[in-house]
Amino acid sequence: MFAAGAVACGGEVQQGDPGPEGPQGEEGPQGEQGEQGDPGTDGQDGQDGADGQDGAEGLTSLFVTEELAPGDVCANGGVAISTGVDANANGELDEDEIASTENICNGTDGTALCNQPLTITGITGLDQLYFEGVESAPITVESNATGPISLSFVGEGASFTPAADGTFTATPDEVGEGYEFMLVAAGECGTAMAHISIARVEAPVATLRLVHLFHGAGELDMVLTGTAELMAVADFEETDDPMAVDPGNYSFDLYEGDTLVGTTDPFDFALGGSYTVVAYSNLGTLDFMVLEDDVRTAPADGSFRTRFIHAAEIAGDIAISAGADTDNLSEIAAGVSFENVGDYADYVATVAALQINSGGTLLTYDTGVSSALTAGNIANAFAYETQAGNVRLLIQPLNTTAGEVAILKAAGIRTTLFDIEDGTLPTEFTTSGDLGWEVESDTAFTLGDHSLVSGPISDNQRSELQIDLTFATPGTFSFDWKVSSEDGSYFFDGLVFCDSAAASCSHSSGYIDRIFREQDWAPVSYEIPAAGTYTFSWIYRKDSSGADGEDMGWIDNLKFEQAEPSLL
Repeated sequence: MFAAGAVACGGEVQQGDPGPEGPQGEEGPQGEQGEQGDPGTDGQDGQDGADGQDGAEGLTSLFVTEELAPGDVCANGGVAISTGVDANANGELDEDEIASTENICNGTDGTALCNQPLTITGITGLDQLYFEGVESAPITVESNATGPISLSFVGEGASFTPAADGTFTATPDEVGEGYEFMLVAAGECGTAMAHISIARVEAPVATLRLVHLFHGAGELDMVLTGTAELMAVADFEETDDPMAVDPGNYSFDLYEGDTLVGTTDPFDFALGGSYTVVAYSNLGTLDFMVLEDDVRTAPADGSFRTRFIHAAEIAGDIAISAGADTDNLSEIAAGVSFENVGDYADYVATVAALQINSGGTLLTYDTGVSSALTAGNIANAFAYETQAGNVRLLIQPLNTTAGEVAILKAAGIRTTLFDIEDGTLPTEFTTSGDLGWEVESDTAFTLGDHSLVSGPISDNQRSELQIDLTFATPGTFSFDWKVSSEDGSYFFDGLVFCDSAAASCSHSSGYIDRIFREQDWAPVSYEIPAAGTYTFSWIYRKDSSGADGEDMGWIDNLKFEQAEPSLL
């Protein structure tokens, strides 16, 4: 604060003692933030920590058997079976580890002449599906006995019901896997034992999925007919998560909002079965399929299992081809009619391209195929139509190894925009900045030997490339690029792609994509929503210091793909 007084001309003024300090004024506005400096260099990585200690091994359940001589416990002898957990992990069931003991007695003495002891020669029927609380199909014990044998069981996880004919059934107690039991057969010629196991017990339900392929409706709610029980929800080109239903004969109502738009035919849903309800377009109206899915038979090694379902009425009868790429396609089905449901088959996991021949019109699908159909997967592949007359493929995974639902679109006509193999920069490009771009023959993406490369600039410089491209139809503009630049966790030097003029293309904002450090060839796609002229630019930029690698960026393989083809 300053105090102003009056001063007479020519006089000398003596300053008095300062008065008391006045009240503090209001705080002024905050000043603008200063320019951020370049980031410091990364610190050294810390030393790896020591490996953690291995956890203790789990405990093992054991069975121990002991012959019983004829006497008070068993008149004709038998066997005592003890079970327990091997707490001290010595591989033996010690006396203090025994949890229970069950005595199994031999049959009556009778007059049979036993040339050999009782032997179990085989067990058939164990390899079946088991469900919690549901009695299994009969399991048969085969033996050398000439007379009747009695069956007993030791172990937890299921109850058993033996029959007089040497068969038994099992009723599992709970969902799970890895149940082990001891089966003991007793007859006139002694006792015999065998280990039996139930690999997995499943919930006593059927599994249901909804796939929405009817372009004439929005989100669909599926409810059990005659109830308000919501079973599944899916929008167009979606499939809902699996839903468990009790086995039985059902139909389902489909609602769009509060409006009932259709009802499926009744269908028998079996215990342990897997099913898909498909909503699709038939003569422009909503129709349904109910499919039984095979999710239990594993594909062959290195293969995936799929079947094709033709739900695209607009395509008519079709042929289907598959292969490793579009140049190596083999026909796998011909004369496939609308609403045809194919059989499951195994295909090698190198399939990366599919093609539909619709009356001579070839629809090729080669983007996303290999990631949607990988080794070990089981899937349904639906051909269906959109409102615009496109035919798409929906890949519906059915087993746990499969990934997300995939929508595959047919490729449009693809055009390579420039030929730079003569080593000359096409005249359509404008190059600017501190040093321009060039054509070089040392680095290329795939075909040919040449690519476009940024100029060898220094610190605080830019090498700019710009082009105006006119497209007659919607589609996808694409190219491949790579970079070799300064290492670091932050963008110091690198290559930037913009959908604007080079002068306004920035590494810090407004860019479409950017790459830095050492990055090998990678694709970039830009959707062209409508016909017109578009401006694109590529900038290789360096900051004020530091250099690694070749300090350059490259682009190659500039292409345009027309929009997804329509059969309208």
